Amino acid sequence: MALTTLLVLTGHPALASASEPDPARPGRDDPAPVQGPLVTPDDDRAILTLTEVSPTVLDGRGETRITGSLTAPTSGPLVGARIEVVLGSRSLTVRGDIDRWAKGTGKATGRVVVETDAEPSEVPAGQTVPFSIDLEEWRVGTDAAFAALPIALEVYERGASTPIGTTRTFLSWNSRVEFVPLQIALAVPVTLQPDLKLFSNDEKVRRQAWTNAIGPGSRVDRIVEGTSGSHATLAIDPSVLVAGPDELTGTPPGGTSTTPPTTAPPTEGPDGSDSDATVGPPTAATTAATTPATPSPADTPTSAPADPSGAEGGRSSPLVDRLVSSLRGRSLVSLPYADADVAATGDIDPDNPVVRALVARATAVGARIGEPVRGDIAWPADGLFPAGRDDDVQSLWSTSATKQAAGIIVDQRAITAPSPYTPTARRVSANGTRLLGYDRRLSALLPKRSDPSPTLSTQRFLAETLVLLGELPGIERSVLVAAPRGYDPDPDALSAFLRATTDSIAWLDPVDLDALLTDDGGDQARVAEQPAKPPGSAAPKPTLSEFRLSQLAEQRHTLDAVATVVQDGVAFERTYGELLDELASVRWRYRPAAWGQLNNSVTKDVRNATSAIRVVPRRINFLAENGTLRITLENGLGYAVDDLRLVVTPLNPRLQIVEQPGPVSISAGPGARSNVSVPVHAVAAGRADILAYLTTADGTRIGSEARIPVSANPLDSTFYWIGGVLAGLVLLAGVIRTVLKGTSRIDDIGDLDAIAERDEAALGRIRD
Repeated sequence: MALTTLLVLTGHPALASASEPDPARPGRDDPAPVQGPLVTPDDDRAILTLTEVSPTVLDGRGETRITGSLTAPTSGPLVGARIEVVLGSRSLTVRGDIDRWAKGTGKATGRVVVETDAEPSEVPAGQTVPFSIDLEEWRVGTDAAFAALPIALEVYERGASTPIGTTRTFLSWNSRVEFVPLQIALAVPVTLQPDLKLFSNDEKVRRQAWTNAIGPGSRVDRIVEGTSGSHATLAIDPSVLVAGPDELTGTPPGGTSTTPPTTAPPTEGPDGSDSDATVGPPTAATTAATTPATPSPADTPTSAPADPSGAEGGRSSPLVDRLVSSLRGRSLVSLPYADADVAATGDIDPDNPVVRALVARATAVGARIGEPVRGDIAWPADGLFPAGRDDDVQSLWSTSATKQAAGIIVDQRAITAPSPYTPTARRVSANGTRLLGYDRRLSALLPKRSDPSPTLSTQRFLAETLVLLGELPGIERSVLVAAPRGYDPDPDALSAFLRATTDSIAWLDPVDLDALLTDDGGDQARVAEQPAKPPGSAAPKPTLSEFRLSQLAEQRHTLDAVATVVQDGVAFERTYGELLDELASVRWRYRPAAWGQLNNSVTKDVRNATSAIRVVPRRINFLAENGTLRITLENGLGYAVDDLRLVVTPLNPRLQIVEQPGPVSISAGPGARSNVSVPVHAVAAGRADILAYLTTADGTRIGSEARIPVSANPLDSTFYWIGGVLAGLVLLAGVIRTVLKGTSRIDDIGDLDAIAERDEAALGRIRD
């Protein structure tokens, strides 16, 4: 059979002793075991699954129990299996030694300190049995006050001299306090996943997506629950709390969208599922179809403002309220709104108004929670520190409430020259900006939901910190552990890990993140250095480019301009602006195709929304030298507008605009229109088109312009003089004729009475 190491863990860490904890010994008051997932058997190798090391820290005064399970290979049973615990022969003095031990395969070099027979004596093929080994701590004891001890668990079949399965891990030794403890801080981002369904125009889809994103059992909920009661500082994306399922809908009043929905093709979601979402504002049809006749309280948003201070308008929701309640009293910092990509923006356009505005909206977290929350710690997703990064960050924070960033979280390797020692987390740039350098090795050991168990992560984390401590045991230093964006833990495993790596661990002193912004005793900030080789980015390549940032700024400017003439400008900006803001988020680095889909929808929606106020083109016949043109304006926004300005420009010198019209107001409602009179002067006859467009009070053009054809036929004073002269001549001719003839034709008729008698006599003869 193959003699290859197979490391598989199941279950959550069970770091408590079965007996009463000994308060005099570090690491004794740990959590109880938790049932873990099943082990998948291997064809040729036995699997040793480590589930508990209790106590976590050894001091030579008692026993440590190592428990786990043994799974036989599917190719045949394990007969007479024996499990040995081997103490490695090489001391771990530098952090590279830990890597070499953990990566080792095959039979370990060292001495057997304890062994036990598997029960039953024959483990059927593919079956799993538990094991428990009690290790007398003096057997692995050392004269050192503290040390990381390498151990290997190896399983042998009866009569075999080479193991059929092996697992390597570490034990932590601490018998005396002969060191200055390391201050340790933990930062965990709380952000949204790049899920298009969060912005679906289908209300049911959108609500379900938000429930999956921030509701009970969600990734966000698991982070909040798993870090509860710990020293962790949560870095909150304000859109998690301010947006919610009842925001980001793009629905104008009355539920009518200004644009048809854009259907995104099916794509793989962050959890591997399809994200076949119709993104953009919901149409009236979809809103009506998905809204229940009698909504339940959970589905009905309250009328309370999202932000008590008024800084962030919006509606509350049960999901958000629940999350807000669980965050009160915690150590928090706020990221820029939507977790804006400050790394990409700073490298390209540190003066970008959109991202600057998102940075300024970090105050929304404190406003929503009702407690002070600082928003002046920048956390670039890439973890890098290229030349000029601190200046770029300060530029982005220059319009925020604090006017500057108090610190920048950065990968320690990006600011450290080659050295045998791990520097303190307290750093400072050449320009004086505080830097918080996180340890990437320790950060990678945070337990993830995909891990079968955090037990090995816990043991290695403690071993890493012991070796780090041993580099400079008498020097005050600090360590920062930073979880990556999208961090997805199991709450019980994370909680157990944090307790095991901080509670009663003598060499680690937990502190909040902002404690690293100031010097502490002998732990003084060390100036950033040039690394021999810059580390790789901690995130995928950015989705934002110079063109895209410029486009976002232009669209934001247009929306802001329209909001100035809309009576409910705050609601309008929230309806159409929130989705635009989401495009600046870091999260799309992890799913760039989704950025393109959302951008297409937002671009179309912004274009149609800002074009919904328009000039109606129609042909005009102007039959005067001076007069007014009646121009019709139409409002399709669904919001009433006022202080709108109509600007009319002649495209031909035949027509002159005497005076531009004053402010215009248009009511809301389907087909709402307003007629505006424009005084003009026609200079000559002929085609004289005009260009009509709309602006705000400051001259910013909005809406749709129109080219209006005008036929000018000016009837000036000469026409009236000629007409008057002709009429006078006709009258004069009649008078002259009368005078010259002297009598009228009536005089030639004769005796009217005689004529009448003659006619009557003739009529009588006819009757006879």
